[in-house]
Amino acid sequence: MKYILYLITVVVFTSCSAQKELTTNSYIMWVKGIQVDCTGVGPMKCLQVQKNDFIEPGKWQNFYTEIEGFHFQTGSLCKLLVSEEKLDESQVPADGSSIKYKLVEVLEKKPDPIFALHDIWALETIKESQITKPDNNSRLTTPSIEINLTEMKIMGNDGCNQFFGPVKNVEKGILEFGDMGSTMKMCMNMEIPNQFNQAIAKVAKYKVEKMKLTLFDSEDMELLRFKKVD
Repeated sequence: MKYILYLITVVVFTSCSAQKELTTNSYIMWVKGIQVDCTGVGPMKCLQVQKNDFIEPGKWQNFYTEIEGFHFQTGSLCKLLVSEEKLDESQVPADGSSIKYKLVEVLEKKPDPIFALHDIWALETIKESQITKPDNNSRLTTPSIEINLTEMKIMGNDGCNQFFGPVKNVEKGILEFGDMGSTMKMCMNMEIPNQFNQAIAKVAKYKVEKMKLTLFDSEDMELLRFKKVD
């Protein structure tokens, strides 16, 4: 009888110790619904993560290794419970991480709100002034943009020229583009294209509401307003 009680005690103690170790080495990790280009051993795609109970603006960091058991899905914002284990030097692969990350549990999974940007948008206003529809005889078109968060790119037409470039940073309410390239046509009236290009270069924030996309500068001044293209 005493031997049985001893075995039960050992099992309970071992289980509690294992649970304590898991709790000590596990934490909340948020995974954003996009991957970004990054450089580890070579060019690669990185997750963007936060190790916080709650998401904090501007705190996303590139994650250069994998989380065992976790399968990334573009467009899904995930709250995970992740454990980590420090590997012995003999277990670390060449140019690999010395820490092994493992999924304990998916605590929450929902559509990432930034994917409301992932669409084609037609320009309506520049600095709150309605743009006029181009004359049928002109070579101008209504400016439009396409934001592709799967590839982290923006492309579109400024009314005269095609342009393209990277989405440098995006999180809820924050949007930054990288350097743009474009074709070099000259149209009869470059007023709208010039105003559009000056505005798009200053974009720092955004709002999507009722099928409308509004872009702002860093001081919350409205730059451009678009409507979603059906």
